[in-house]
This record gives sequence, structure tokens and C-alpha cells, in this order.
Amino acid sequence: MLEHLNNVLINGGTYIEHHYGQSSEAIKRLLEASSLGALHNSGERFDPPKCHPNTRTAVLKKLMDWFIGEFGWDDLVLWLYGPAGAGKSAIAQTFAELCAKENVLLPSFFFSRSDPRRNNEKNFVATLSYQLWFHVTESRPIIEAAINNNPAIFQLNFDTQFRTLFLDPLLQLSSSGRFTSGKPFPNLIAIDGLDECDGADVQDTILNIISNALQHHRSALPFKILIASRPEYHLTISFSVAPLHALTSRLALDDTYRPDDDIRLYLTDSFRDIQKTHIMRAHLPDSWPSEEDIAKLVAKSSGQFIYATTVIRYVSAPRRNPLDRLSVIQGILPVNDDRPYAQLDALYINILSDVEDIKAVLRILGMAFILTNNTNHNIGPLAVNDLEKFMRLTPGTVQLLLIDLLSVVDASDHNKPIKFLHASFSDFLIDPSRSCQFFIDPSKRHEDAAHFCISAIGLLDMATPLPRLAYQSLLSHLRLAGPLQDNATLREKLLKVPYVQHWKFYALSLIDKPLMYNEPPPEDPGMFLEFLQTSEFRQTEELYLHHRSILDQKLRDSLALIPMSPCLDFWTTVCAGGMLKHYPQVPLLAFGILSSSSTPDVSVVAPGFLVSAFLDRIEAGSERRRYPWKGAYRITGNLYPRMVKEFLNDPSRAGAHAIDQSTYTTAAVFAAEGEQWNFMWEAFTFMLSKAGYSAELVNLLSQENLTFNLGRPYNNVRHRVQTLFGAVRDYLLKFKGSIPSAFKIGLNWAEFQRDNISDCFTAEDLDDDGSKWRVFYIDESILPSDEDTREPAGRK
Repeated sequence: MLEHLNNVLINGGTYIEHHYGQSSEAIKRLLEASSLGALHNSGERFDPPKCHPNTRTAVLKKLMDWFIGEFGWDDLVLWLYGPAGAGKSAIAQTFAELCAKENVLLPSFFFSRSDPRRNNEKNFVATLSYQLWFHVTESRPIIEAAINNNPAIFQLNFDTQFRTLFLDPLLQLSSSGRFTSGKPFPNLIAIDGLDECDGADVQDTILNIISNALQHHRSALPFKILIASRPEYHLTISFSVAPLHALTSRLALDDTYRPDDDIRLYLTDSFRDIQKTHIMRAHLPDSWPSEEDIAKLVAKSSGQFIYATTVIRYVSAPRRNPLDRLSVIQGILPVNDDRPYAQLDALYINILSDVEDIKAVLRILGMAFILTNNTNHNIGPLAVNDLEKFMRLTPGTVQLLLIDLLSVVDASDHNKPIKFLHASFSDFLIDPSRSCQFFIDPSKRHEDAAHFCISAIGLLDMATPLPRLAYQSLLSHLRLAGPLQDNATLREKLLKVPYVQHWKFYALSLIDKPLMYNEPPPEDPGMFLEFLQTSEFRQTEELYLHHRSILDQKLRDSLALIPMSPCLDFWTTVCAGGMLKHYPQVPLLAFGILSSSSTPDVSVVAPGFLVSAFLDRIEAGSERRRYPWKGAYRITGNLYPRMVKEFLNDPSRAGAHAIDQSTYTTAAVFAAEGEQWNFMWEAFTFMLSKAGYSAELVNLLSQENLTFNLGRPYNNVRHRVQTLFGAVRDYLLKFKGSIPSAFKIGLNWAEFQRDNISDCFTAEDLDDDGSKWRVFYIDESILPSDEDTREPAGRK
């Protein structure tokens, strides 16, 4: 049948026969200049992306409401925008098909970065003009005449082509009454993927020329234009200024339209199709994939359809086992030679290829990634402005450098962290087999972060959050950095960092910051020294000893400011004996009560800096400082007390403040005379076991009404009472040679003072679950039969 036809144009499924006469050359040249592959129904775009049934219904309704005037009736342009992979082209395709069925679609143009006839403006106007020629028969002689009158029209600039081949024919039709005659005419212009047209200047030119035409001929041109694109910076600006701003409605593909619900439906239906049609269907369990599997895929999609469609395309491959392929996606099976994310990777590579300063951009993205994607409690995301300070960048640099990546990351708010719009984008960046030249090595970025932390500690700009950030996260970044053995630069910086010297200023900045009981202790000089002692750096012992000597000097200087006193001896022996290690917390009030001042003009409290790096000392002549964290300070898990213990027990390091028998003796006297707290049960008995002879102590312990105002222990009550009695008895036997007849010790567990103690202890008094708070005495009957009172008690 077709062999007898000449000059036949086949457009989609429609056969159009042209008996070219005078206009044949004009139409031939128009077709040659057009890109028919850009049409919504082009055969070149076989099986174009479109919305899955029953998905994107809210968005499509919004588009139709705009088109028919239910909302934004006066807005001739609708900008549909969203990040890469959000499904813009599928929505535009589906909407174009719906409008084409109703004969209201005039021209459409679907740009594509990978198609040389669809990625620039050269074929754009001719394609629009051809569709006008095809759909509105009255336009044909006008367009043909324009081409015949100016044979070079297709070589002229965009503005001239647009006016000659599209705008002027429309204006002539309007002046002839075509659009007011009552005869239906298609009045929707659909342009998809404008951001894929080569060059931001060209994209802006297209927008400006179209918007100017609409503005100047608004009443004459009753058309509406749908433009879909990514929210590139220059496009956002163009749509935000006159005249487009006043002509345009915006529709953002964000969480407003619940994309996760649509993605879940798409995945569920697609996996159901695989179960019904795949050659392996007999081997696919009915429960595959599970609801949990679907939920994880939805979460990984981050609201972007491209991830979900990529997964389905990979899993449904007819010559592969769907079970195995889903396991590859889930990371259960190795990838081997497969490329499950080929389409997705191509998208990301195209986006990154347009970035000008890719090295700086990858460094920023890498830093944002490691600060966000980790389970370390000391590392957290930074707002854009803080990230710039941390990386020592000029304010505004991050937004400027990421301007070409708005479709995959969001850095628009200075007060919020950089947001990766696709969870799969960060996966791509840290997988060298996928990202190739754009690979981000997390270990290298942690190394960068360690350098930034060291700089922040050295500069100590307390007006910024950098010192706090640096002290909190330096060690974590070092542990996550690459191999340290040969990293001479980082080692040299660590050798010189004033970590211990500047610590006090950081600690004082935390005075008003509460520390929850279940919160891990912040990193401190003890942890810093422990890291250096066990690190993989070359000559790590030198690193450790260098900073340990700095800590030793700081402790000596701090101790020198506190007058020598029994109170100081008490606390140094508590710390030197490690007597707080069994206590998860110590009331801060204890430090105030168990303190003294030997001179009226000096306010001195107990040296809290020996117990914790976060408890600062009181300097001579200063007002009493408010302690960090009200209530109780947690000791457990802090390496700092261990370092202090080693210091105090080493005369070569502590000098005059090193602990010896005389220190324990003075401390025991102080403890016997002072008010008592829970940890004093261990402290006093330990000090007595280490103490030497003291007439004062012997007299104190020998008095007839010897009473300790000890609070009731929280646990191990019987053992602690036995140990206390045994320690006092043993000290008297050792240095007095005897104990008083009917020797007994009074225990005041009440909240009031009593001089006469006549009641002996009862079994309930020594029961861990007992509730009596009273005054009573104990005697030798308290001791166990084997009198082994010096065994350490088990802790609950």
C-alpha cells in the first residue's frame, strides 16, 4: 500500500500525506531543523518514564487544576521543580499524554542531556513551530511563508527564530480571531528538563524570551506553559524576578505530596509483577519481599523515584535470579561484576561533571558526610555557617561552591546542616567502583577534620563553637582517620597542639551545660593521653610523655595555689588511692563541706581538678565559682582520675605533693574529725590501713563515745560496717597495743545529733533492704567468724 505514496510523513501513529507544491521545500526544511525525538509521543523516546498507575495523583490533579483555572488562573506559567530523580519527567510525560487525549496539548519539548538534538536550543524553536503547523491548520501558510521569505531562518539566533516561526504566527492567528471564534484549539505548551539544555545562559535566554512574549502579548495569547526542571540556582533567580515572577505558579516536588506513599505503592506493585511474570516466579516466596524490605527501600529512596525504578529494573532482569539481585541491593551478597545502580550513577556523574571546582566541592561534601553519617556521639552535623568556620572558609563559600548541586544537596539555610537530598547520593560518593574520580574517602575526610580540630584548639576563639567542637571530636576523628604510622604532618601537629594548656577555658565554657547521668563523658586530657599512649603514630611514647609532662606541670601549678592543709591531704589521698572508682557519682556538695581555708583572705575549696578535668579549682583571691553541673558529677568511665592517681603516687612527677605514709596519716585524722559522706566508708578505712602513728589519731579512736556521723551505705551495708570496725580496731592494736574494754563505735544514721547511744545494732540495720535511719552502736559481735574484714567488698 505504501509503495505508491510519495512525500509521506509518519508522526507517531499518524500518517500525514503531503502533496508538496510550492510549500514542499519549506516543510522539508522545517522537519530537518526539528527534533521530533523531543515530542511527548516520539518513537525515539520509546517507553518514556511516566507515572505508575495510582501514583502522583495529587500532583497531577494540581497541574490539571492550574490548567483549567481552579487555582492560579491568572498565572500563565507553572514551574514544576524538584531534585534530580524526583520524577519530574514522568509527571510531565503523564500530564502531556492526558492533555493530548483531550486535544489541548499544542507543542511539547522534552530536553535530554545525552541527546545532541535535544540538549541545546538549536532545534527547539523549529520543533515548536512544526507542532503548531501540525495541530493548527490555519498556521500552515503563515509558517511556510516565513520560511520561504527567509531561507536562512534556521541559522539565525534564538530570538529571531522564536519571533518568526512561533510568536508571529500565533499573533497573526490571534488577530484573525482564531482564538476567540469558539472553535477549540490546543493551548498547553509543555517543556520538560529545561536544566538539561546546554548552558545556563541559553536556559535563561529561553525563559526570558518566552516570558517577555507572554508579558507583552498576554491578552492576545491564551496559552499556558508548563516548565519542569531541577531548581538550579540561575533558574530559581529567573523565576523569582520580573516578569516571570508575576506570571508563574510554582509546584515543588517535596514531602507535601507524600512521595513515600507513591514509592511504596510502585515498589509493591512492581515486585508483585515480578512474582507473576518472571521466569523464576515458581521459586519466589509469597512473602517476598517482606514489608520491612519494602520499608527500607522506601527510606533509601529519600522521596526520589529514580532510586526505586533503578532497583526494580535491576531486580527484574529476566536472566537473573530476583532473590539474589535484591540481596545485592541490600548488601547481603557482593556486587561482583554487576552494576545495579548504573542509571543512578550516570545521573550523579553528569551532575558532578558540571561542577567547576570539583576538588573543593568534594572536600565540603566529604566533611558534611562524615559529620552526618556516623554513630559516634562526639561527632555531629554542623550548620553551614559553623562548617565554614570549622573548615576556615570565607562566609558564603559553601553556598557558592555547591550552587551547581542544588538538585542533590541543599545548603540554602546557613543555620542548618547541608542536606543530602538522596540517601543514595552519599552511597555513590563513598563507593570508588561507582563514583570513580568523584570518590570521597571517609578516612581522609576524618583526617582533614582532625587537622581542623587541632587548629581550632590552637586558636581558642571562645566566641565561636569551634573549641567545644574540637575538644569533643578530635579523638574520634583521629580514631577514624586513615593509617597514622607514616602521617608525619598530623603527628607534628599533635605534638604541638596546646590541648592541655587550653583545656581549662573549654571546661569553664561548660559550666552551664548539664550532663545527663546516662550521657557518655566528654573527651578530656585523660582520654587524650590514653589515646597518645596507644596510638599507631611513630614514636608514640614521645608524643605521650610530652603531653603528660604538660599535664604534670599544670597539676603542680594548681596544687601550689592551695595552702597545705589536712583537707588537701585528704583529697590527694582519695585520688591517689583511686577510692572514687566504685562510685558512679559524687555529690558536689561534698567538695564544699569537706574543705577548709587556712587563711581568711583566700577562698579555697577541695581541689576538684584532681577528681575531674571538668571541676576547676578556685584561684587565690577569687570569688567562689559555681561548679559545673549541679547535683552530682559522674566519675565512672573517666580516664582522667587514673592519670591523676599515677601522678600523685610518683614523687618524680608530683614532687612535694606526692603521697606517702604521713599524708595518709593526716588525711585519716581529717576524715575522723570531719563530716562524713557515703564514699567515706571506703576512704576512711583505706586511709587507716595506710596511715602511720599519730597520737592525735590514737586518742580520737580511743575515746569512749567514739561516733561516726556516716550516712547509711547504699549497698553492702553489713560488709562496710564490719570493715570500718575492723579497721579502727586494727589501727589501735597496731599503734596502741590494745583496745578499750567493751570497745564499741557509735553510728549516727539519723538526721539529728545524739550524745547517748544505748541501742546496739539489729539484723535489720545491716540489711541492704533495711529502711531504718537511726543511731546505734556496734561492737566486736559485728565481726564475721573468720574476722576477715579486709577483703574488698563486691559491688552491686
